[in-house]
Amino acid sequence: MKKFLSIALLLALALSLASVPGVAEGEKVITAAISTAWDTMMPLDTTSNYTRMVMDQIYDRLTQSKADGTIEPRLASSWDVNDASDAVTFHLNEAAVWSDGEPLTADDVVFSFQLYSDPAINAKSRYHLEYIAGVDDSGAELSEDSIEVTADDAHTVTFKLKGSMYPDTFLQDLDTVYIIPKHVFEGKTAEEINAPDLWAKPVGSGPFIYDSEINGERIEFVKNANYFLGAPNVDRLILRVTDSASMLAGLTNGELDLIGYGSILVDDWEMAEEQENLVTVSVPTTSYRMLLINTAKDYLTQDVRQAISMAINREALVGIVLQGRGEAIVTPFSSIHPYYNADVEVWYNPEQAKQMLDAANFPYDQVLQFFIPAGNSIVERTAALIAQDLEAVGIKTQISQMDFATLMSDMLDGKHDLGIIGSGGTLDPSESREMIAPDSSVNFSQVTDTTLADLVDKGNAELTFETRKPIFDEYQVTMREQSPIAYLYTYDSLTAYNKRVSGLNVEDFNTLNWSSWKWDIEG
Repeated sequence: MKKFLSIALLLALALSLASVPGVAEGEKVITAAISTAWDTMMPLDTTSNYTRMVMDQIYDRLTQSKADGTIEPRLASSWDVNDASDAVTFHLNEAAVWSDGEPLTADDVVFSFQLYSDPAINAKSRYHLEYIAGVDDSGAELSEDSIEVTADDAHTVTFKLKGSMYPDTFLQDLDTVYIIPKHVFEGKTAEEINAPDLWAKPVGSGPFIYDSEINGERIEFVKNANYFLGAPNVDRLILRVTDSASMLAGLTNGELDLIGYGSILVDDWEMAEEQENLVTVSVPTTSYRMLLINTAKDYLTQDVRQAISMAINREALVGIVLQGRGEAIVTPFSSIHPYYNADVEVWYNPEQAKQMLDAANFPYDQVLQFFIPAGNSIVERTAALIAQDLEAVGIKTQISQMDFATLMSDMLDGKHDLGIIGSGGTLDPSESREMIAPDSSVNFSQVTDTTLADLVDKGNAELTFETRKPIFDEYQVTMREQSPIAYLYTYDSLTAYNKRVSGLNVEDFNTLNWSSWKWDIEG
């Protein structure tokens, strides 16, 4: 028997718009949901994948990854790795142009990487440059324009790496580095570049051109008829901020056409599967949530961190919060990962955790400050259950919710004891390095020991799976032992789209690969 829509969904249906403002009659329009608003229009100054979906319409990157771990061309038509595996040369698509008609050349690529690596420029995603010669581990240049990215000719760019390494690791790090137009920003001061004005009406080379926005609510694009990979099939793309609880209603009533980034609530999934106008896809992913533990706090020693991790019933989190649509983990690697070490078991032993806390003289009167992002019901439920688990072994917590930008800032400042964030993860085993490298701009656990980062670097210096696997096996053992992060679970992407929409590969969305110029919709 078909389920009836809930009252909340019926109310959302009743409030749906009859037409979309600003859309001309006869236009082909796709409206995609993102569950969190973009935090900036400056593509280099974000760590938000919701923002990156916005940026991906406006700008290009050299390559993009697929869910199976392979890498496909974007702005670069092809690339070569030298025999020493310490340099990569990209051959740019010669048809690429900026939306103002200027040609896109290798000089734009060089300029972009100089901009990202300039410490005077606000660039939260600078750490993705970490493997390029001429920058430190945070991706910042060692001296002015020291980053070793050079234009060999108008459409060829060579990146010199810090040493021989597995090339796919470097290529996947480029997934979120967007190419910026040199002719727009050259000669501008850092103060001018950091201000929002230059980014407000962006000039890009991507499949769509910025048209308008209502900040925090929706952003609209029109197709780039000159896009070098082919003009988009739709005339207008709208990204609408929609909380997860409202996504099913929006998809059902036709206000939304697809979920661009985010998920339907697990509580609504069975109902979503029964809607005749929708295609529903549950995609196992490498995405995970983690409990960050502030290693700088003297009462959060390694033994205490292990005890905290051991006290958490991850299987209960997956069963209760995710209704089984995920997998319990204790490192960044789940069983679908090619580098997964099955010998590193997910632990849960509250009795042993209590004994370890007692032996470590843990101050039970200390209330741990537990930071989580506001507005995410899954994280709220996760945090509540973790707090219960910790209370069972005598640890007191105070949960504080805050907007994502404040959460990031406060954790970088070390104001937290515990904090929950998520990551898209990848099939690259070194993906988590940025979270545990002392010099990283996203070292929220305040790690100062280089052991884990050194293991990743050792693995990346090996050029075959067979020689890399034992090193990353050791990395997983050491990660659980040191426990700067208590990894919790991976979660399936519960996504859906209207049957009128075609050209999607929703399995790739989690790898930030939307290829939106291929999307189409029936009239």
